[in-house]
Amino acid sequence: MLSTTIVIDQKVIGKDAKPYVIAEAGSNFNQSLETAKDLITAASAAGADAVKFQLFRAEFLYPKRDGLYQVFKDIELKPEWIPELSKFAREAGVTFLASAFDSLSVEVLESVDVGAHKIASSELTNFPLLQLIASTGKPVILSTGMSDLIDIDEAVNLCLATGNPNIALLQCGSMYPLPSQYTHLRVIQTLRTLYGCPIGFSDHTLDSVAATTAVGLGSVLFEKHFTLNREMPGPDHFYALEPKELSSYVKSISKAHDSLGSEKKEMLEDERAKSKEQ
Repeated sequence: MLSTTIVIDQKVIGKDAKPYVIAEAGSNFNQSLETAKDLITAASAAGADAVKFQLFRAEFLYPKRDGLYQVFKDIELKPEWIPELSKFAREAGVTFLASAFDSLSVEVLESVDVGAHKIASSELTNFPLLQLIASTGKPVILSTGMSDLIDIDEAVNLCLATGNPNIALLQCGSMYPLPSQYTHLRVIQTLRTLYGCPIGFSDHTLDSVAATTAVGLGSVLFEKHFTLNREMPGPDHFYALEPKELSSYVKSISKAHDSLGSEKKEMLEDERAKSKEQ
């Protein structure tokens, strides 16, 4: 049975907790350590709970003769930066996370004792990688883009087989940007009913409308791409939020959560006072 809550750096993620927001830096640091640090600072200032990068080696993803090899080589995060970035994030008051795409990257992240592991949608069916990550015992956040329920079932059962019940699932559509009609937010309710674990939304839309709607459907965890400037060169900047927009995004989610209020229907104190005056 999956846990109904997970804990990342002492923050509880679950039904009654404040929504948890991961600011997805991805490759938007443009292979600059200082830009990566600026992204961490911006995520913290925006009120995000965590900032996440991607850690992969192009040679493990594509053969060198493949045209995509150089594309991914040009946006790699240097593994030797991880300790410094993790420390910088901790000092900035935000949790450092990264999606690992290979076993060596998992080792690097474990060496800095990351608070959780995020599995990208493309790796949900990479069972050797998933088994390795789940076996760390850390919370595992699974994005479900490009997946059917049978794929999710297999991934969840694999994690449980390692003895790790600390799983969160993110509804996700792997289009960049994602048109609103393809967000299929009702899947959040489906996943909650089927698995009972924390369910979230990996948001590739261009605004906060889907996210605030997702709060009402039970989403407790959010991931959103951001950048320092959408005009910067690189493949992921154009659909990402800029820092002020990220701050507004976090606030909108928080307000939406506050608006849920209580399940108990009763008169407000102001209403009660006015009714007595009449």
